[in-house]
Amino acid sequence: MLRRVYRRAIPARPGLITLRGTEASACGATNRSGIENPLAGSMKITFVNHASILLEAKAASIWTDPWTAGKILNDCLALHSPSARVPLERVQFIWISHQHPDHLHFPTLRAIPETERRRMTILHQRHSSPRVVESLQKLGFGNIIELPQYRWKTLRPGFEVLCGCVGATESFLAVKSEGECILNMNDCVCTDATLRYIRRLVGQPTLFFMQFSIAHWIGNRADETGAVAQKMRELKYGILTLKPEATVPFASFGYACNNENAWMNRFVMTPARVMEMNLPGVNFMYPGDVWDSAERKFRTPEAVAKYEADFKNLAIDPIPPSVDQDKIRLAVNKLLAALRKRFSKIVLSRIEPFQIYTHDTNMVFTINPAAGTCQSREATREGAANARYAMCSQVAWYTITCPWGWSVLEENATFIDREFKVKGANKLWKRCVTKLESDDLWFDSSARFLRTLGFLWGKKSEILCHFVGKPISEEAIRKAAPSAGAENWQTRPATET
Repeated sequence: MLRRVYRRAIPARPGLITLRGTEASACGATNRSGIENPLAGSMKITFVNHASILLEAKAASIWTDPWTAGKILNDCLALHSPSARVPLERVQFIWISHQHPDHLHFPTLRAIPETERRRMTILHQRHSSPRVVESLQKLGFGNIIELPQYRWKTLRPGFEVLCGCVGATESFLAVKSEGECILNMNDCVCTDATLRYIRRLVGQPTLFFMQFSIAHWIGNRADETGAVAQKMRELKYGILTLKPEATVPFASFGYACNNENAWMNRFVMTPARVMEMNLPGVNFMYPGDVWDSAERKFRTPEAVAKYEADFKNLAIDPIPPSVDQDKIRLAVNKLLAALRKRFSKIVLSRIEPFQIYTHDTNMVFTINPAAGTCQSREATREGAANARYAMCSQVAWYTITCPWGWSVLEENATFIDREFKVKGANKLWKRCVTKLESDDLWFDSSARFLRTLGFLWGKKSEILCHFVGKPISEEAIRKAAPSAGAENWQTRPATET
């Protein structure tokens, strides 16, 4: 179902994934954004873009979370740097961490030639939902391995992986080969206890990859939720707990590319801001950069300078074309009817009526889930100011029409919630709407019962760590930080850039 979010990508030349019309040879030396063949050392890791890396060892190779081009989340998020080219003939495994479109990007996967898709093997966590696996099978990936939760698995002699789900969907991957341990934590948000548990399973990693910047709505055009500072606390605690040889912040290289959410770009953590903190062992990789286990070097200053140059040239799209009020009202009525079939009147009666103001069409939509009604009228100045949500009409239509729309809305930050400070998030409404689309934790058949039970049992220790652990705090950082120079670990308040 997630495939409906994306536009079709232009297929690349066989053997390559390209971006913006550029080309490169699949072998031999390469240029600024290319990937070179492994000539020296027992392991090479090439940064492709965002959360995508190509890990090549003698025993096997893995390409993680391919997203090389195109916009996602209702065309409101884009890559701000050109991707490296991936020589597909050298890719044996593709790991998909979770179903979010910046990790499970169907156009990139669809651009892989069919013959290569049949040859490659997909790796994905054995989740309670088979949706991701079924979608990849429809794309022609015939070889799929569902990795057990929190257990090492040998893919090839001398090449082991461990995958585990943190929370509802996000997963991490640890790879051991050639005497190295690579830990890709991706988007996982861990409690202190969860991270210590992963450290016991994985050991001390050589390289530690982790998300470093905000990836969702953080408040009404201001950092009201403290998301930026919290992300920095998580990065610092991860370094202190795992004690890796080097840390590579990644999975945060998409930018808000629409006029409706471009304000978010003022609050992101850039590589330059991270480097100013002088955290030990932190290095950045630009698309095409290669870490070689024989040399163990990074080109961090050059990579940071390239990112800074890219940030100065971000293309921002105009407001999407307006959508007629009748089309929006019909979509709301259809959604409300589906909610009435799925949930009891008691549940829906607990959801307060709310209003959406579409600023480009100057309309106010009053939605009453308990009564199952939607009314629209032209907005007065007072009505526009009092509506809980403000967004453009296309975003309103997309949010209501697509089953995953409300989740996308909070990811792409194309709205204002005027009651957020007082009431917090409209949790029950979001929970009911997203439950219509969610395929998690179902027990409606014997097969799904066993699958869900196996999923929960496999991550039982992580579940325990989630409940007994705590979100990463300044106190936790102080306790874990070395006594000398502990002041360098303190998190400063985030400010606009």
